[in-house]
Amino acid sequence: MVTKHGVRRSLAVASVLVAVLAAGASRRAPFAAASPAPARDTVRDSLLVPDSIYQGWKWWHVYCFRCHGEDAIGGVNPSAPDLRWALSSSGANFPRDSFVNTALNGRLDKGMPSWKVLLDTTAIQQLYLYVKARSDGWLKPGRPHRLSDLQAKSTKSP
Repeated sequence: MVTKHGVRRSLAVASVLVAVLAAGASRRAPFAAASPAPARDTVRDSLLVPDSIYQGWKWWHVYCFRCHGEDAIGGVNPSAPDLRWALSSSGANFPRDSFVNTALNGRLDKGMPSWKVLLDTTAIQQLYLYVKARSDGWLKPGRPHRLSDLQAKSTKSP
């Protein structure tokens, strides 16, 4: 089971790896002219996620966004709640097991279908991690990316 601390630990490890890669790149050009450090690409930093959250984002955009909105912002279907608020500590503070139960079994009286035929508990857990990251505010709107994607992209560029 992935916990909030496990996700944070994964993000910390990913941040360290990015810093190490950046330090290695700067050593390759020791005679470069001194220039001010470029501003951090905060949009890119706020979209760097572990694989489990990335998979949750993918599931979200296959099954959930039609009612709950792109990037989990709500507002598409009036009967479908904004799940960022539903999971936030200042909102409904919906517990993980209730989220999983609702996603698996649905709320037919409110128009929410049961997803247990299409999604297993691992996929539902990944969905939860994605929505929780959006709810906590550290994952900004947009397509998230994984460290492995960035590393693959950097090895392809000249």
